[in-house]
Amino acid sequence: MLAIFSAGASKLMRELITIATFTLPGELAIVKGRLESEGIDCFVKDELTVQVYNFVSNAVGGIKLQVRQDQALRAREILREMGYGAKEASEPSRFWTFFDDKTRHIPMLKSKRPEERLHILIWAILAVPVLVVVVSFIALLTL
Repeated sequence: MLAIFSAGASKLMRELITIATFTLPGELAIVKGRLESEGIDCFVKDELTVQVYNFVSNAVGGIKLQVRQDQALRAREILREMGYGAKEASEPSRFWTFFDDKTRHIPMLKSKRPEERLHILIWAILAVPVLVVVVSFIALLTL
């Protein structure tokens, strides 16, 4: 019985197409609800991973909204109607322009994209206080 289920699930997974990706579950819920109201079967990949730890959304490629191959064309039409189609190239926001100007000269980060620089700096800022506390605690224990 398990082998039959596995074979059926494997076939279904092969025929699914990712039609959109989202950073946060809230964005996904709106689109998924609309597609399901139109009779399109929706499947979601990596939603629970992102719900548990939002910072990994970009690392796993976002939350993927998948549909069956035979429903993909209609689903993409609905996405375009909702404004989720191919976006024209636009100017980066003021934040990213400012951030890029201020961080592109940091030696270890200058070869990275601005988004990567931001992640590295956030981790560095969060890690330093933790390391100081841990080292101070160890030093107190050795006295």
